Amino acid sequence: MTGTGFLAILLLLAGTVLNVPVAIVLSIVVLLLEIVRAVWARLGLERVTYRRHLERDRMTWGEEIPTTIEIWNRKRLPLAWIRAEDEATSGVEVRERPLVIGGRGGRVLRNAWTLAPYERVNRHFHVGAERRGVYELGPVGLTVGDLFAREAASEQRPAVDRFLVRPRTVPATALQRRDTVGGQDRARLGLSEDPSRFAGVREYVPGDPLRRIHARASARLGRPVVKRFEPSRDREVLLALDVQTANGPAWEATVDSDEVESLFVVAASIARSLALERAAFGLAAAGFHGAESRFAHLPVSEAPGQLERVFDLLARLTSHPSAPFDRLLGMVLRVVRPGTTVIVLTARDPAAFLPWLRRIERAGCRVVIVACGPNGPADAGRMRQVGLAARSVRLDGPWRTAGALSVTG
Repeated sequence: MTGTGFLAILLLLAGTVLNVPVAIVLSIVVLLLEIVRAVWARLGLERVTYRRHLERDRMTWGEEIPTTIEIWNRKRLPLAWIRAEDEATSGVEVRERPLVIGGRGGRVLRNAWTLAPYERVNRHFHVGAERRGVYELGPVGLTVGDLFAREAASEQRPAVDRFLVRPRTVPATALQRRDTVGGQDRARLGLSEDPSRFAGVREYVPGDPLRRIHARASARLGRPVVKRFEPSRDREVLLALDVQTANGPAWEATVDSDEVESLFVVAASIARSLALERAAFGLAAAGFHGAESRFAHLPVSEAPGQLERVFDLLARLTSHPSAPFDRLLGMVLRVVRPGTTVIVLTARDPAAFLPWLRRIERAGCRVVIVACGPNGPADAGRMRQVGLAARSVRLDGPWRTAGALSVTG
């Protein structure tokens, strides 16, 4: 029993004993109000179904995800009003209505309904984000009122929907990577094996060219086998991304959000150009990405869906470095195979980690520096003077509106 109900009972007893009709009527009205509130407090949120459905869990920046919110009163008790507040990660945007500050201090998507018995209502929204990243909608707080519009009960439901916003991409000029097999023109058509590097045989599968059948081995084994060759290593590319845009210790580095986003647009655009060239490529970065490892590493692969996996990793990476970039280069030195091209994408002066670049080249890998900071052309020129391949890249406008990525040098 609430304090108000207890006082109403005392007032009813006092009015009865003292024969005060006004006190009796007032106490009965208060008791009725408390009974109504108690009923809605107990049953108001019972059998109320709340669902939030995002049509997909990934999008590219600039797109929107159609979202449906459904609420269903699955009982006979009507609801004078019910309010839902979906907590939203900072940066989430909803086209149909602005987010407001909720009771817990965060931004929420607020909806309210009046529901008849067994009534179900759907509302449709379009959810986006102000930049790439990982975003969440939920949990949701539900509050219900009684017949007299007083708040009766509330509860928190833990349902959370998470979605990725990938960086946008723009058309990029090819980096003109070296390929020692067949020349660059043939390499762009998807040559993936070097016929001078015989690597053994494998079982024949339907669709293999007849000229690939190893006649002697097939006769000896009594079944058809085909020749297998090592891939052309110069078609394997690892993109090493330096997420730190300012010099100094990684833990003290200041972050310019627009400069970082420009860097990620450049990285995504280069990855897309590699996919269009049908190269095997991967990604490595020293950034926080939702896993325990300090380094984000996607091994080199030409499997279907590799570009989408790179985009997902770029979406998960934060703007803060998790370790110095020279430590990432040390990790790269351990995981790449000889002959791999390592594209170092940085917005800083690469001279600070020149010794590590030399070590990667001595290990049999080719290093290509892609400088995209404000001093990109000068940084690339200095690297060419010390004997390293270097390019400078530049978006033709702010990252939100840029239309192309130019590669020079």
